[in-house]
Amino acid sequence: MMGQIMKMSLDYIESVDDENFLTSVMIEKDYSGRDSLRIAVELELLDLIQAPKVEAIIKRIYNSDFD
Repeated sequence: MMGQIMKMSLDYIESVDDENFLTSVMIEKDYSGRDSLRIAVELELLDLIQAPKVEAIIKRIYNSDFD
C-alpha cells in the first residue's frame, strides 16, 4: 500500500507544471501544524524528497524567507 501511495504522490508531483502551486501544496499545514515536507522527512520518504521538483522547492524555501 505504501508503494502505491508513493507512486501516486510522485505521479501527481510530476503532473503539476506550476512551481508556485506545487510549493503551496507542499507547505500547506495539517491540523498538527506539519507541512508535506516535514511529514516526508519524518517518514523518511526519500523518493519523494529526492524528486527533482521537490528538491527545487526545498532549495527555493531554504534560500528564501518562507516560514
